[in-house]
Amino acid sequence: MAEVHGYCDERFRPIEEAFQGFLDSKVDKGASLAVTLRGEPVVDLWGGTRDYEERQPWEADTVVRVFSTSKVILMITVLLLVDRGLLDLDAPIVDHWPDFGRHGKDTMTARQVLLHQSGLPGFGCTMSMDELDDWDHVMKVLEDAALWYEPGTISCYHPQTYGFILGELTRRVGDLPFDEYVRRELTEPLGADFHLRFRDDPTRVAALWPAVSDAAFESPMAAAAFGELLADGEWIDPEYLSSLNPAGSGITNARGLARVGSVVACGGELDGRRYLSRKIVAEAGREQSFERDEMFGPLRLGLGFGLDSEDYPASTPTSMHWGGYGGSFLTMDPTSGISCGFAPNQLMIGEALGDDPRLATYWRLLGEISKELA
Repeated sequence: MAEVHGYCDERFRPIEEAFQGFLDSKVDKGASLAVTLRGEPVVDLWGGTRDYEERQPWEADTVVRVFSTSKVILMITVLLLVDRGLLDLDAPIVDHWPDFGRHGKDTMTARQVLLHQSGLPGFGCTMSMDELDDWDHVMKVLEDAALWYEPGTISCYHPQTYGFILGELTRRVGDLPFDEYVRRELTEPLGADFHLRFRDDPTRVAALWPAVSDAAFESPMAAAAFGELLADGEWIDPEYLSSLNPAGSGITNARGLARVGSVVACGGELDGRRYLSRKIVAEAGREQSFERDEMFGPLRLGLGFGLDSEDYPASTPTSMHWGGYGGSFLTMDPTSGISCGFAPNQLMIGEALGDDPRLATYWRLLGEISKELA
């Protein structure tokens, strides 16, 4: 039996049992899972190993790359900007970034980016890690990029452009680089162990076990956008750890995810500090789009967050969520006050993105526990 560390409130004991089961069955090599209830930690678990030799135990402070779960932090940052009157989601992006308007992009809005309907799901080219780590170069590529479709007419998940477009908007209206704005306004005040650029002790970072198979897409557009994601080394290489991609470079653990998610789960206020207004949290959880996405199929969205639907059932009908490549996730429910984060080092891809037995199990259990707590 795998050794599981941490603690679990008795009311959430089924989640600990599931966590133990996934480690015992080797579905997970190593992982962390955390839950907060109205801002208070009620589950904080970790176990398994963090290295390819499976000798080094997953520690309390072990962190791992969570890929697109990073987008939740990006979504919350955009909400901060909107709440403070710095960003109008329906104004053209060129109002703040004039050079972005080339090749028909002059009408694109931040809302269209949030909803993956901007017309620019990919760069139109692949870039090396060195190129992606050059912010100015990426911005030049985006400025010169041609639309893939007319903004607002098609939903196609934006793996990378999502973060760079919204990250540059944050830099321009927030007057700070994106990662610095996030640190000052969100992760540092929260005390969350979340890093968009990891410059701490690299031995804290867990190695990633690749998925056995990758998702296949019937849509040529989705395949092209997803195909731009290249990696020519290990995700734990130093150059990758320090590279910034607002939509996918987050390195953290479940505790850090759940802590950030508590802001939304608690209606915008946590520990006596108001990060977001209740109004913007409610708007973020209101259906903004329900379209057949080229990559995911039927996709119901709030202001970027995934919402409960038949095809992608959430942990509760009022939860907001998003996940990352291979299985990490963060789900937040302002009704129950529950925030739950999961960060594994065993990547898993089913027949489709989002098809993961761990997610299905944890969300089912969260739903059942939420009903008991109501």
